[in-house]
Amino acid sequence: MSADTDPYFQRLLALAAEQEEPSTGEDPEIALGLEPRLVDGFAPPDVRVADEHLPGPHGPVPVRIYQPHGARAGRPVLVWCHGGAFAFGDIDMPEADATARTIAVLADALVVSVDYRRAVHGVHHPVPLDDVVAAYTWATRLAGASGTPHRRIHLGGASAGAALAAGACLRVRDAGGHLPSSLLLLYPCVHPVLPAASDELAAKLHRLPAHMRYEAGMFEAVIENYLGAPSASAPGEAMPAVADLRGLPRTLVFNCEYDALRASGEEFALALRLAGVNVDLRTAPGVAHGHLNRPHLAEAQRTLAAMSRWIEED
Repeated sequence: MSADTDPYFQRLLALAAEQEEPSTGEDPEIALGLEPRLVDGFAPPDVRVADEHLPGPHGPVPVRIYQPHGARAGRPVLVWCHGGAFAFGDIDMPEADATARTIAVLADALVVSVDYRRAVHGVHHPVPLDDVVAAYTWATRLAGASGTPHRRIHLGGASAGAALAAGACLRVRDAGGHLPSSLLLLYPCVHPVLPAASDELAAKLHRLPAHMRYEAGMFEAVIENYLGAPSASAPGEAMPAVADLRGLPRTLVFNCEYDALRASGEEFALALRLAGVNVDLRTAPGVAHGHLNRPHLAEAQRTLAAMSRWIEED
């Protein structure tokens, strides 16, 4: 691995390569099973935290609410959706918890982290999306009650969570509801079929250990598990890349340099621009997919700082 990767990430790659794990192939559980070996022990900021259960169409939706210590009316609000291939992850993972804590402090914001139902045990689209829409709707009411105008409410997510955030925004748009001020989409998974990698991206992916790559078969398995149907049948609100994107709010798309899903994020940013959406496309250098799950990485901290500045710009 060359010196253009984050130094801490280089150490993680070396440790991962020593494990001599098989390729993840088409089984996302193999890839996700490697996660505990890469925990970095980062201690996120101390903030006020409260757990709530909101009404939803499939039963209560658990959320965790983060805000800085000290009362202040009118704080910006971010509704946040963690990733995990639609079937894994929770609001305790760093991508959810450390992200929410850090943004709450840096942006002086209220963050609502959504513990949506995952695509396991017969759960499929639209159930996870319904939970996110319910949480967003509830958060808009909470924001209004606390003096936050609609123009200061944001919606975002990482990987599969980015698809849920964008899909929720599409549904709110189609229903004539209050759109968020912006979308924050981190290394988004928004295509039913993974776009082909450019030569430049393919060369970089080749340098990763096999078990750190997202192969086409694995991606297809993730999408079809979420849909409960062939990927070609995906509706736009499930896989936003195939939706009509006109009328969406300004959008921050943040990709990872060493990530097969960068092709999805780049194509989606282009599609948003063609639909007349104001898009800011960025790439976190030197890191692989899911770097917000490694909050100790310097690049993860830079990404969180950029997200916070984006929220402060509303």
